[in-house]
Amino acid sequence: MAASHQLCDICDHRHITKPSTVWCPECEQAFCDDCTDYHGISRSSKHHVTVSIQDYSAMSSISQTSNMCNEHNEQYQMICQAHDELLCLKCIENHDECKGIVPLSKVLENVKKSSLFQETKQSLKDIDQNIKTLQSELKKQQESLEKQEENILARIIETKKKINDQFDKLEKKIRNEIIEITSKSNHSIKQTLQMLESSNTNTHHAEKQLQDIDRYGTDLQTYLGLRKISSEAATTESYLQSIIEDHSVDETTLLLNIDDKIDTICDDITTFGSVELQKTPYKLSLIRHKNKEAQIVETRIKSIGDIKLRLVKTIKHEFSDIKGIVALPSGNIAISGQSTGNVAIFSTNRKIPSKVSVKPANAFDVTYIDDITVATTSDIGSRIGVNIVDISLEKVTKYIPTKYKCYGITHHNGSLFVCAFTEGIFKLNLRDGSSTLIIRSDLPSWSYIEIFDNIIYYTNDGTRTVTSCDMNGKEIWTFKNERILKYPHGIAVDNSGNVYVACSKSHHVVVISPDGQHCRILLSQDDALRNPCAIHFDRKGKHLLVINNYGDYFIYDGID
Repeated sequence: MAASHQLCDICDHRHITKPSTVWCPECEQAFCDDCTDYHGISRSSKHHVTVSIQDYSAMSSISQTSNMCNEHNEQYQMICQAHDELLCLKCIENHDECKGIVPLSKVLENVKKSSLFQETKQSLKDIDQNIKTLQSELKKQQESLEKQEENILARIIETKKKINDQFDKLEKKIRNEIIEITSKSNHSIKQTLQMLESSNTNTHHAEKQLQDIDRYGTDLQTYLGLRKISSEAATTESYLQSIIEDHSVDETTLLLNIDDKIDTICDDITTFGSVELQKTPYKLSLIRHKNKEAQIVETRIKSIGDIKLRLVKTIKHEFSDIKGIVALPSGNIAISGQSTGNVAIFSTNRKIPSKVSVKPANAFDVTYIDDITVATTSDIGSRIGVNIVDISLEKVTKYIPTKYKCYGITHHNGSLFVCAFTEGIFKLNLRDGSSTLIIRSDLPSWSYIEIFDNIIYYTNDGTRTVTSCDMNGKEIWTFKNERILKYPHGIAVDNSGNVYVACSKSHHVVVISPDGQHCRILLSQDDALRNPCAIHFDRKGKHLLVINNYGDYFIYDGID
């Protein structure tokens, strides 16, 4: 309530300051006690129901409504049921041809006892209960998520301990082997040294004997002693020669050969694991009066006829044979060139785009995994599969071979989904490269895929169709209109579920309604489209990206 309503409006016009005590909603005026008496006996207002100023102040929501026509500043007298509009007497002139114009007083009869009033009252109670239910459920999810986080972190610690324990065990084993080998070698050397020391002593003793014989021995003693000493010397020489021959004095080198699996473990293992956030549909039904379909917030969904695009930017580049385009979370844009085998990154802070080669593979479609990682598909016979590219390092960090030629690709909940030539759609595990067939279909080479709100959308230019399926591959709808939908290739889905398809040979972009029932041409050659193969909707920036096979790409907004 405005501050002026604290004073009597009638007295205020007479330049008298008196506090107001009541409010008349029909007159939209505040009255003091004296003016209230006149208001109560006036022929035009004696039936008006007034409320105290204190009660009126408490009714903040009602105090902001007005029974006066904004255009003519007169009280509403009638209601046009055809347009659901309140009318003053002057407004009626604009509704001469309308049927169902009735006095407002007729509509207001017993309004507080009407079924609409009771249903609205009940609906508000239902909404309050639904809010409490959802709050309770979300708090449970918070608690569950915290427990899951604790369990995952505990698993990581446990796995790390298991790895450390295994390496400690291996280390202990190799240490024991080293000690055993060294001990045996040292023992053998020690025995040989002892034998050599004994031989050395005997030799010195023989030398002393020979000197004594030379000085004091007779010829006979000399002859007999010489024979004995000479024989012992020959034996010692043979022993020394045997030491060399049996490799006892060979140079000893202790070598350590690390197991190849351990030696390459740092190169092969680049992640501890991966974390996926899976969503399970909420099963609990919300309360709704008269068992109506529950909706927390009712919004008007735009029809495809309401969609109007505004060209924000045209990007010129020198790359050719473009088959894929994607906006990264950072705002950068990646495009893929099939014949060149290049992925080009258009950065928001660099004037010249960077370029990463995936050769000997080619680069058909492209999708992002995170801010610095993209994945591209390849259909070259010797290199069919998916390449993972680190755009910060500007190199391929992983190659995932497949048994099928790969074309359209998208990333969803930690997995890659790939259109496979003549096979269908596969779900590809990023950790081990294993693949699971989700949708069996005889897909042609230029098929594209997109996933939104757990619904898979894919194109088939052989059958001239666009199909939507759930995550288990069960078909929801298939759209076909050969007059408009010619050679459908790239596909994108906006936040409202509208489906955009690039039709290369007919040089236009088609939009299909979320239920797959309606479509219309949204962009054409008049918008500079020339063989547009790739298209992408940037959910964060709410932009539609369209790129010609050879030439420029375009950024549009105005979708949501």
